[in-house]
Amino acid sequence: YCGGLSDANRHSHENLPVLLAGHGGGALHPGKHLSVPDSAPMTNLFMSMLDCMNARPERLGDSTGLLPGI
Repeated sequence: YCGGLSDANRHSHENLPVLLAGHGGGALHPGKHLSVPDSAPMTNLFMSMLDCMNARPERLGDSTGLLPGI
């Protein structure tokens, strides 16, 4: 779950709070808090989730790479 705006007054989509629940059939390891750079696009999270499930597209939207620690 995540919100599309971190500050609705400024329509800011940086520093978004995200809650990722579940373990993806054992592919994900829940129970940790990750802090990523504000400049990391949300698609990096999606790419990291896909990577955990052995699906490795070259690129997804504006992704710049995988998130460490997922």
